[in-house]
Amino acid sequence: MDNKNRQLIDALLKKAEEEGFQESEVYFVSETSTTVQALEGKIIQFESSDTTALSFRGLYNGQMGYAYSEDISEEMIPFLISQAKDNCQILEVKEKVTVYEGDKEYPQFNGFSEELAKLDYADMAKAALDAERETLAYDKRIQAVDDCYVVYESGELYICNSKGMVCESVDNGFGVSIGCRAKDGDDVQTAGKSWSFTRYEDFDAKKYASIVGELVISKLGAKTIPSVKTPIVMDRLAAKSLLGSFAGSFSAEAMQKGLSRLAGKVGETIANPAITLIDEGMIEGSQLCIPFDSEGVAAKRTVLIDKGVFKSPLHNRKTALVEGVESTGNGFRNSARGAVGISTSNLHFEKGAFTQQELFEKMGNGVYITAIHGLHAGINGVSGDFSLMSEGFMIRDGKKAEPVNQITIADNFFEILKKVEYLADDIDYMAPDASHCQSPSLLIPDVSVSGE
Repeated sequence: MDNKNRQLIDALLKKAEEEGFQESEVYFVSETSTTVQALEGKIIQFESSDTTALSFRGLYNGQMGYAYSEDISEEMIPFLISQAKDNCQILEVKEKVTVYEGDKEYPQFNGFSEELAKLDYADMAKAALDAERETLAYDKRIQAVDDCYVVYESGELYICNSKGMVCESVDNGFGVSIGCRAKDGDDVQTAGKSWSFTRYEDFDAKKYASIVGELVISKLGAKTIPSVKTPIVMDRLAAKSLLGSFAGSFSAEAMQKGLSRLAGKVGETIANPAITLIDEGMIEGSQLCIPFDSEGVAAKRTVLIDKGVFKSPLHNRKTALVEGVESTGNGFRNSARGAVGISTSNLHFEKGAFTQQELFEKMGNGVYITAIHGLHAGINGVSGDFSLMSEGFMIRDGKKAEPVNQITIADNFFEILKKVEYLADDIDYMAPDASHCQSPSLLIPDVSVSGE
């Protein structure tokens, strides 16, 4: 953070004290993004954006007032103070909300690459054009690359308060996204993938184009199947999408509001003993590390499910106070404007001892699910029920066979936790397609698959 912004924030905290705030906090975020898009051998989009925002909260007359500004200047100080005071006056319910004094130590993490920061338009344009060209060259049945984006992003987060807590982090990243379309006769299929890199030279256009090319070509000829109740192997990417959709069930806030089936179940067996579910801010070697949450609580490792037993929900400081426990470091804002809620940091099932191929062999015959769709509409986050459009392949005698699509899988997430028989070893937080929610491939018996 530059000295000017730091001085403005210090002045805001000082003014808040003079105006009668018992304690106060500033949450400052600055983000930049540059996007390049290639289409038909040309760069058709070059877009750059910069956003800076500041959120102030302060305890005044026993109430915590909030204010927000995108104008980072001296003029913002009286505005934020006035807005926060007004906010305090209209609040009717008093909550025991305070700012955090901070932890004695925070994990060290450097997510900023000076090398990536030097990327220019020429570098990004070359990556996009190379990616499109190599994808088209993979197979003559690939008709078009409909989406080919290269993105550079950087961000800065700074949290400080009147109790002396200061948390600061900077990060940046380089990402590539490719989506293509293939045709064989009347059959048209699409596929897409995205990756992020910490070094520009790690992106090999031919290598990553071939991943998308192989994916889309493998889907040609896909057909639906008769409805059946069958074992499935859910690919790691499909499994992580399902896990992420129900991550809110592990929020202490959801449980305290009666919006989670897990309420009151701490200490009970809720999953197969093969299941251990963990949320942790810091994963060695990963670029997805989160050293502290939006309240300044240091990153922690929380075991939610230990060998099938529900051990702990995820807490922010507010929900932890209700239950007389410590925050798990999961108090996050969606944006500077948003209030502190509860979100996962890096959520994952502990990996199993088998390869994905060994899961196929254990299953024998069934369906391999590679993608699920309609997560915005096909799930009930409270009951756990889901019905999702899916695609994948048949497994016959332990081997991948013909592709299938236009099928729907239906079950209940909480029942799935109990039914999972085996987990693969293919989870990888260091992979360029890793995300903050990860899962290995899962072997699940008796899932309803609806087709023709």
